[in-house]
Amino acid sequence: MNPKQITPQSLLVELDRSCFLVGVILVSSWFFAAFSYFLSRRTGTDWFSRSGSVMCPVGAASTFRLAGFLQQKLATALKQGFASVEREIELILDPPHRYQLVLYVGYATGIVGTVIWGYGDMLPRLLAK
Repeated sequence: MNPKQITPQSLLVELDRSCFLVGVILVSSWFFAAFSYFLSRRTGTDWFSRSGSVMCPVGAASTFRLAGFLQQKLATALKQGFASVEREIELILDPPHRYQLVLYVGYATGIVGTVIWGYGDMLPRLLAK
């Protein structure tokens, strides 16, 4: 078997690998926000709201990257004859569970990052009371 040969299984493995890597990046941004909150509480400076400015683009970029990756793999499957147009539409409307989960975490990361970025300076003060 040629190492460059594309199979349906190899496309799924690549999608799973991409979901895993994007998931690690997203979880890392959440840990960064948690560490920034801890740092803000310890030092009295406002690092927490700045972590939102990191989470927001990480969530957006991850979501766009993952969506683009799925589209690329579906196009490859269609070109290789592994899938029909009908099956491709089904996969777009009902993608694999892991993909959906990571995509939702990406959306949540962008939304929570935006809230932290806008109101994160108030949270440590409210919780200190």
